Amino acid sequence: MKKLIEWLKSLFGIGVKPVDPVQEPKKAAAAKGPKKTVAAKAVSKPAKTTKAQLNKLTKAQLEEKGREIGLELDKRKKKADLVNEVFTALK
Repeated sequence: MKKLIEWLKSLFGIGVKPVDPVQEPKKAAAAKGPKKTVAAKAVSKPAKTTKAQLNKLTKAQLEEKGREIGLELDKRKKKADLVNEVFTALK
């Protein structure tokens, strides 16, 4: 009976102490050298958006994408029309 109660406690996390994550010493982290950021790569090479990528977006996401490039879209239009507008504006 005790084993059953202990099993239920462990199942629901009752009475279990949280385990601290193992942290790497600061000296070892500094020895690795400078970290390269992803943002630096994105700035140097802008990504081109294809029509297929735009077709995967929802109407709301297309409207958001249009606002990023300074284009105001009407969500009452067909999705294909919105994709064409955004694609031509990105060219």
